[in-house]
Amino acid sequence: MRKFLQDNFLALAILNSSNFFSYLFQLIIARALSSADYGSFNALASLSSMMLAPLGILPLVISRFTVRVSTQQQFAQIKTLILIIFKWLFFISLLLLLAGLLGLDWLKSYLHMDNYLPIILMLITAAVSLFHPILVSVLQGLQRIIAFSLCNTTTALVRVGGVLLFVVWLGGEINGALLAGLIAILMTTSVGALFLRDVLHQTPQPLPAGIFKDMSHYALPVGLFALFMAVLGNVDLVLVRHYHPNDSGLYATAVILGKIAFFAPSELVTVLFPEAAKNQEAGQENPKILWITLALVALIGGSIALVCNLFPEWVITILFGDKYIDAVPLLKITSIAMALLAIANVLFNYHLAHFRFGFLWIVAVCTILLYGFIYLFHDSPLTIAYILLGCMGLMLVASLFQYILTTRRTI
Repeated sequence: MRKFLQDNFLALAILNSSNFFSYLFQLIIARALSSADYGSFNALASLSSMMLAPLGILPLVISRFTVRVSTQQQFAQIKTLILIIFKWLFFISLLLLLAGLLGLDWLKSYLHMDNYLPIILMLITAAVSLFHPILVSVLQGLQRIIAFSLCNTTTALVRVGGVLLFVVWLGGEINGALLAGLIAILMTTSVGALFLRDVLHQTPQPLPAGIFKDMSHYALPVGLFALFMAVLGNVDLVLVRHYHPNDSGLYATAVILGKIAFFAPSELVTVLFPEAAKNQEAGQENPKILWITLALVALIGGSIALVCNLFPEWVITILFGDKYIDAVPLLKITSIAMALLAIANVLFNYHLAHFRFGFLWIVAVCTILLYGFIYLFHDSPLTIAYILLGCMGLMLVASLFQYILTTRRTI
């Protein structure tokens, strides 16, 4: 338990330095771009996240099964796993690019973009982004928490350097911000390979019999989870850009700042997941680590949401500038919604580590409700923010109730 707590505080310290640079990146582009261009940038980023959502299964699946292989210290088998997945991802990335290029005209019209270049840069970045999460998830599965955290920090730090160069200095506007993201992904992939050099220098060995069958059974529910979470975290930004293009910058500001209440405490999940997976592999369950993580996430996320509600003008003015001050009522709502999502996410990852997938019904229903209500009621960004809050609250309450029922049945 002492090591678990130490890993949690290490993850918080290092990964939240990554979050600091991520928000510094957002702060710089928010001040350098017009409100409309800032909304366009975040709509493209959200669209990219949803496009990649089906492949969001890979990090969790690989992290989970790296735990199984690493308990036998078979690093050569981990290299085999990496090589096989990289081969398939190469073909998938080509298909992704092709599909995106065929849909350029529709994307340009739907997002109210002036030209194709930002969309093309987004597509290239999305294709390249497929690879580095594999290396990072192997580090997580091996419980190399510091290396895992430093990879994420590298991404954020390089993005900041890139946006200073391409946007602030060279005046590249939205295209410069997208190019900075592409370079950051390439750099992170290199750093991940460096941290795994002891694994990558191994001579590949056959994987354990039946591992791909087990992975495929695990991949479907994890894939659904990744898809739902991507939609929950991004669809509102895309829809606001579509229905209220002139206000999309204000809404993006509120969501980006509100997500501090999600990302800051959610780094604790990176420690909880492999620890819970190890317990499951040993045929054990330790709910104490779940409740400790839930308490820490609720404390950190709730504190951030409280600050955003008590001092919203100060938060927006200091970080993003006066031109976004009209986002104050939106920030109050989105910060609470993101704190609730952070708490629910702890339960979700704990269930995934233990091969329990009943919670997916809750996530699916809330995802459908979120999109459905926004589709029907989108008269203002504030209405959309309230819909987001309602769906997140419903999801957390239902998830806690479902966990308690599941626990009682297993006693």
